[in-house]
Amino acid sequence: MMTTQSLRRTNYEAEMTQPQIPPAGIRNKFDESANDALTWSGGRRPQTPETIKKYRQSTVHEPGKIIRHPGLAGDPVPAGPFGVKTAAAGGQNITEAINVYPESELSRWKLEQAEAIYASSQREPLGHGYLRGHKIPAGLGTERPFGVTYDARGKELARQAATVIFPTDKAPEEDPGVRSLYVRSHADYAPAEQRRRNYDWAKAGVDPSTHRFGAIDPNPERDGVRKAVQPNLDPNLQPPRVLPKLHEDYKATATDYLGKPRQLGTGDRTLPPTHTFGVPSMRKGREAGVAELMAGYYPPPEQDPDADLGKSLREGFRNQTKPGDETRSFGIPTIRTDLRLPRLRSVADPQNYGNESDAGQVLRPPLAADLGISDEQFVALRPKEDIRQLVREAGLTLTDDEFDAAWALAADADGAAAAASAAAATTNSTVATASADAQPRACIDTFFRARHHLLAQTLRIPPPF
Repeated sequence: MMTTQSLRRTNYEAEMTQPQIPPAGIRNKFDESANDALTWSGGRRPQTPETIKKYRQSTVHEPGKIIRHPGLAGDPVPAGPFGVKTAAAGGQNITEAINVYPESELSRWKLEQAEAIYASSQREPLGHGYLRGHKIPAGLGTERPFGVTYDARGKELARQAATVIFPTDKAPEEDPGVRSLYVRSHADYAPAEQRRRNYDWAKAGVDPSTHRFGAIDPNPERDGVRKAVQPNLDPNLQPPRVLPKLHEDYKATATDYLGKPRQLGTGDRTLPPTHTFGVPSMRKGREAGVAELMAGYYPPPEQDPDADLGKSLREGFRNQTKPGDETRSFGIPTIRTDLRLPRLRSVADPQNYGNESDAGQVLRPPLAADLGISDEQFVALRPKEDIRQLVREAGLTLTDDEFDAAWALAADADGAAAAASAAAATTNSTVATASADAQPRACIDTFFRARHHLLAQTLRIPPPF
């Protein structure tokens, strides 16, 4: 029983349960917990019973076993061999079925005699034209041509060719019987010709020249336009009646007239033509318009960014500037030109060391970018033999004197860069390596510039660069 005291309780007490209310759940004779129910006895997972196992998909589609219907799962497998032997017992083989045309002359003659009885063989003999049964006169088509001989040259001299092509001297003659057939089969009536179906009008007692078909209105409408213009002449027209003014007032207030407001029965208020209906939007003085609402009209202090914008709110991670370093940039730059490019770069290294293409190179790629050759390959310092091998593989034929002259000019131009490279090699390597790198070096770009400069001097023209 629920009382006011029971509603004030906050904790559950066992003695509060009524004895007639059974506890929730199902009780059995075994006193086991959820852990006991989920724990397998003996440490082994129970197997599916054999009577149910044949219905499981894992059993039906078990690898290495024949897929069998559950109704045949317990039946014994009969001993083999299985299938039916399909050996032919004395029939026609494939070679005989394909080679059906006789090979000997006698066999072909017998086949022609057997097929001569067919109508298609008689009308369409092999190697001859289609026979339609026409009897062509002797010599027609071989000794004399088809058609009728016509003196076209004589007609032309007598100026009769035009009348032959388009005769206008007399009307074309046509057989009336042929004309009637065309009218019946193709409805080929002449212009303005009346269709005649050959009715027996005398039997019906009708003269088609004077008879008018159709029904006659016993009470035809007369003077329709006149009565419409003068309604008082129509005796069937109801005379006008005077209706109560209440009907007209309702029509005036319930009808929407085009270009006029609905009359609400307020009477004539004698308002001027410039009167504007509605409530004014600015009833409390100057209010913000649409432009101010879209652009905002906050004071300058409220429009300033937050004081902590761009600063860390976490203690110990704030970049506090000191006097004199207001232009200091905190953090690590995206393009690490301060680091040295690794000689062997890992594929997992996403760092840009300043050697990757920027937006300008993407829009205007180098000349040999489609061949996978970067600009660094053209300005890389190389020894004399490497330059000679590149020139030879490029297909440029130069004598030793021409190559030596261009090489001397290029090595002299790239001498400063080669000296800096040799100094760096001396610092980072042994003396032997430094002495080996001290030989003259030049880049392939400077070499071809020197070659063009020498050619310009030989031809006495200004250099192209």
